[in-house]
Amino acid sequence: MENLHLRQLLLIMLFVLILEDILLRGGNAVEAAIATAFCIGIQDPHSAGLGGGHLMTIYNATTKKCHVVDAREVAPLNSTENIFFNRKNASKYGYEAVAVPGELHGFWTEYKNFGGNLEWKTLVEPAIQLLEEGSPTSHVLARQLQLHKQQILSNKLLASIFTNPKSGHLFAAGEQINTRNKLADTLRILANSSNPLEIFYKGEIARSISKEFEKNNGRLTFEDFNNYKSIIRSDKDIIYTKLPNGRTICGPPPPSGSAVTQGIINILSKMEFNLTTISGSVDYFHSFIEASKFAYSIRDSLGDIDFVANSLNLSHLLTSQEWAENVRNKITLRTHPDNYYQEGNAHQALPEDHGTSHISVIDRWGNAVSITTTLNIAFGSFVLSESTGILFNDQMDDFSTKGMPNYWGYPPSPQNYIEPGKRPMSSMSPIIVFKENGKETLAIGASGGSTIISGVASTTFNILKIGMNIKEAIDFPRLHNQFRPNFTMFEERIPEKLKEGLKERGHYFDNLDWLNVVVGVHQAEDGIIYANSDWRKGWESQPAGY
Repeated sequence: MENLHLRQLLLIMLFVLILEDILLRGGNAVEAAIATAFCIGIQDPHSAGLGGGHLMTIYNATTKKCHVVDAREVAPLNSTENIFFNRKNASKYGYEAVAVPGELHGFWTEYKNFGGNLEWKTLVEPAIQLLEEGSPTSHVLARQLQLHKQQILSNKLLASIFTNPKSGHLFAAGEQINTRNKLADTLRILANSSNPLEIFYKGEIARSISKEFEKNNGRLTFEDFNNYKSIIRSDKDIIYTKLPNGRTICGPPPPSGSAVTQGIINILSKMEFNLTTISGSVDYFHSFIEASKFAYSIRDSLGDIDFVANSLNLSHLLTSQEWAENVRNKITLRTHPDNYYQEGNAHQALPEDHGTSHISVIDRWGNAVSITTTLNIAFGSFVLSESTGILFNDQMDDFSTKGMPNYWGYPPSPQNYIEPGKRPMSSMSPIIVFKENGKETLAIGASGGSTIISGVASTTFNILKIGMNIKEAIDFPRLHNQFRPNFTMFEERIPEKLKEGLKERGHYFDNLDWLNVVVGVHQAEDGIIYANSDWRKGWESQPAGY
């Protein structure tokens, strides 16, 4: 047991040193985030990697402007809206489930436009080092390996990289993984390239991968890779919310869930709460639930802004003062029937999205980055490239399919139907809050599927309005109501008296151990940078800095 804990401690120290090294060598927040994301793709291969995609929000402390890079995966060109009708598992597992990955394209776009302090290969080398020397299996990965044991062991390629050759069993927590040699080769090629996009999306890597997909009846083609582009969103497309006290939130437009997250904060921003009493706490949680219902009701009407005409307008509605004031006037002391909250498409719902990883960084110049990266469900599509060692996403499952109700039985959202080149909706909400005087910055985001929105909203509100420090805000008990279905999920730590008070106001709820994992960095007005990584993911999750 002592050896196990020592290996886990070394893992934490290694990640701390990697991030510190990038920052100490003069790298900025964008470069530190890219290097860390490369490493998370190695350490948490079940939730991130080159086979997935991400959304990044950047704050430039000099210009006091936000930038957003959308590196979300897109549907292959030969996709149609009904390809998964009555074939639900086909969108989750196997070659057809894979959307065109955007991870690397996004990294290079971010590096070329917002980085450049360090050499590109400097950002990739720490991940290569992890693969070459091996790194201890985290408790989170070990648990996911056991949860998906049957699928992994029945897949020859996956079994070859996740089975300990010494024991013949799946890697356990603390055991050293050094079996991903193909991926190490791929990263070396990308690290030493003057333009890795030419190799990955237009060259030999794209050709090798597309041949594998053709052989296995997948939909990805060389043309799909060749056509993929990450997007630097224009300022008019970025979602902003003006808050009291000179603060502004910025985040990505749909397919991100950022607008819904900001909508919840927008509603609550002019409400006052006293959390020192049970009745005051009941008021707070009741108002949060009600605000969530109004904001989430619009989420089902959103879709990729390049495909859904009214999606951007609805997103900006969520951040308007007029809409927030109207909703505040509708929040009473009791809950109401569903039609009371309906702001978007009645009785339609998006599919449930799944796990991710999040990184928040603030550098010595005050620049900030918030990036959420994902494969979708754990281990994505369970498709591992034999030639490159890349594990691919199952983002096709994040689309809605006509005639296929979601997990809760609600009809699908037409705004999220599959179209060639379209990005599926997501709850990912990498947001940044900054003060106009430049004296405060908060970079925050979360993992946890559809509960990301409520987790980021509540934690951000607790910092900005309730006055909690970032540790108190992240540690604080959470709840979640996404309107469809209209019941509230609570963390078990919430006191019984509080639950009883909410029951009296008409709320129905279910208990969970925990809902989501929030990561944030807060440069407070005292000039000190405070960071916290959610305890809910386990003790291996730690902030880093110098």
